Amino acid sequence: MTIGAGLFTVAVLLVWLMSPNSLTMVSPGTLSAAHLAIEPPPGVPNCQVCHKGAESGFGRWLSMIASQTETHSVEVNQQCLGCHFSETDQAIAMKVHSAAELSEISPAVEELSMLAGPTSFLLGLSDQVHGEPMLDQTQGTCSTCHNEHEGAAHDMKVMSDIQCQVCHTNQFESFNDGHPAFTSATSISSGIKFDHAKHQPRFDDGLDCQSCHQADAEGKTMLVSPFENSCQGCHEQRSKDHHGDAIKKNPVPFLQLPEMEFEDPVYWPAELAVGENLTPMMTLLLAGDDEALPLLSEIYDGDGAAGDMFEWFFILEDEGEPEKKAQLATAIKKLVSELADYSSSGEKARTVRLSKAFSLEATDPELQTLQAELSAANFVMQMFKQRYLPQLEDDLAGEEVDATDDEELTTDWMASKHMSGWRVDSDEGAISYRAVAHSDSWLKTWIETLGKSQGKTAQMTSMDEMRAGLRALMLDELSGDFKSCTKCHTVQGEAAPWSAAGRLYDASGFTKFNHRPHMAMLNEPGNCLTCHIPKNESSDASIAMPRGFLPHDKETCSSCHAPGKANNTCLNCHQYHHERP
Repeated sequence: MTIGAGLFTVAVLLVWLMSPNSLTMVSPGTLSAAHLAIEPPPGVPNCQVCHKGAESGFGRWLSMIASQTETHSVEVNQQCLGCHFSETDQAIAMKVHSAAELSEISPAVEELSMLAGPTSFLLGLSDQVHGEPMLDQTQGTCSTCHNEHEGAAHDMKVMSDIQCQVCHTNQFESFNDGHPAFTSATSISSGIKFDHAKHQPRFDDGLDCQSCHQADAEGKTMLVSPFENSCQGCHEQRSKDHHGDAIKKNPVPFLQLPEMEFEDPVYWPAELAVGENLTPMMTLLLAGDDEALPLLSEIYDGDGAAGDMFEWFFILEDEGEPEKKAQLATAIKKLVSELADYSSSGEKARTVRLSKAFSLEATDPELQTLQAELSAANFVMQMFKQRYLPQLEDDLAGEEVDATDDEELTTDWMASKHMSGWRVDSDEGAISYRAVAHSDSWLKTWIETLGKSQGKTAQMTSMDEMRAGLRALMLDELSGDFKSCTKCHTVQGEAAPWSAAGRLYDASGFTKFNHRPHMAMLNEPGNCLTCHIPKNESSDASIAMPRGFLPHDKETCSSCHAPGKANNTCLNCHQYHHERP
């Protein structure tokens, strides 16, 4: 009877476990409050919302457990990612710290970990028993850190300090015992190059932090006020200001007709074309012409003319190729014609030229903006063409024209004072541009387009390589012309962050900080200097000090954040994911 009863019981259990309602009875517990919305009504199994293995019933679930594979974890991860990460972020969500590459965080972490103190006893014991964890940035599971089925009140984001440190190469006891000292090992650009220490002596009463910084709506982050509120008081863009005066006195050359002599008749204003070299912007635009590109490659050949037009002329004479000067003249005339054309065909021609010159798609936003800026300057180019090349369209159409007839065809010249930032030197055959106000759209667009075109190396043809080489050279030549912008603004690869950002995530620790409670405690004037200490003449020059501040003093934090006082756990100051899901 006993054996029979046992077999009967086993049979009943097996039948029950294979039934549709079996999963309800084996649920390990209630979901957390955040996930209760997806919990089914009583008696209705819905485990498959997260556990794909449950779709085929208890049998498949049991077989997956017995097989000891990672299939189940991978499937559950995908279910998590469906709600918590966008499609673009899912590819890196399971990597270490959700960073695209481990190399993005390793150098800074390694430098800081060298300063770590004594290791936690429990962590050391774990390593002895289980061995050190294998750090693999290609794998990871959400459930490693986030545990479900522990009740509605369970906070899935909570982790112990020991859990945080399990994968860390260097480990320590706690924030107050062994945590590395704060350093400025990783300098983060916020878009503005500003050294507080250098500005401090320029004010009799020193810098007032709140003149430039205000807390956001939640009080967590200190935002930087716009230029008009924080910088314009000194940098007024007028001749009295060193910054504005530099812009006024240093216009950026845009176009100039080079001095050239030809063996055969060529329509060219020989007496007015006196330029010694091509301007960088002019060179970049000419690079969008397939016929002009080989000529530019010769002119800027480092082993040849190296950008010197007259040296190039000598080389042409030595090699018996003087006709190339006429070819360059034709390319320049085509450029002037396109820049002066205000029709839709002119707009299309400029777009094609820019797309080739910068190796960007014709629909690229920065390229479209630059084309619009060139279109807005049509009136300048029309006047330029009428002054220097009034018979240009007939010449390009193949008709015979004579430069001696130009004088009677020219019109009265427009004074530069009526042309916004444009300046035309009627004696030099040159056009230049001067920024007329802060955030000048012409210079801004050139910088953005050039920055975006850098590093375009995928599937490059020989012509693409020539253009990439010219862009690199011209960017170097334009660095001085763009200095009125780049003196304060950083340009990083494709990105040109013009606005000053608030606090950014630091790849060395993914730090978070809430200013509100700290400012409430330090409600006296100058309270910011409690944590933000400006460098001075006696400061250690070997220490990195972004923005002119010394590294934060850990003792300032640990005086409050300690056992029995304010929260001193890892999660109080750090977050695991680079962008919180």
